[in-house]
Amino acid sequence: MKLTDKRFWHSCGNAVNELFFWLFIAFAVLLTIDLWCMLATAIVCLFDSGLKSLTLLKIFGAFGIILMLLSNFTLWLTMYSPMIYKRLVSVIWSKRLRPLYFLTLGYVNVYLLNLYYIRFRYSQYELTQYRVNVLYSVLVMFPIINIPVYVAAIRRSGRKVPLGYSAKLYMQGRLAPYLLQKDYSSLIKDGNEQ
Repeated sequence: MKLTDKRFWHSCGNAVNELFFWLFIAFAVLLTIDLWCMLATAIVCLFDSGLKSLTLLKIFGAFGIILMLLSNFTLWLTMYSPMIYKRLVSVIWSKRLRPLYFLTLGYVNVYLLNLYYIRFRYSQYELTQYRVNVLYSVLVMFPIINIPVYVAAIRRSGRKVPLGYSAKLYMQGRLAPYLLQKDYSSLIKDGNEQ
């Protein structure tokens, strides 16, 4: 009877992880739509200084922050599952990222940095409970402010990446995929052990 209970709870855990994975996809898609709407509204604001377009820009900005928090939180809940982590990292390894860069306006790098650094820096409990200092998990969500997290990730990798080259990769939006692709086999191995 114990084995059956264990299988049942294991399958329930997998189902919950799958649910949060699809919630992450939904929030990421909504965030992408919001970013594009915000970009279009900002362009309209440049040519038309109407109060409606400025109000609409504020609404899209606030909705974007909410979606950013929700998408990162659901990613944190799912990235500790070895099966889902392998699925997410395999996209980077296969180098199918160009459409994602365009569609997300580069925000996909935040998710990649979560997969590369945050997953191995904090446990799932630490991230979701916020009972310890999880400063990097807050910094990672915001594109320009997350530079200290990139520096810590480069130090963690143990690879010597010259400052000029890492700055060039960051400006091109390719630093997180570069780090993931260089450490792919060790990440998959570490992901299976957790």
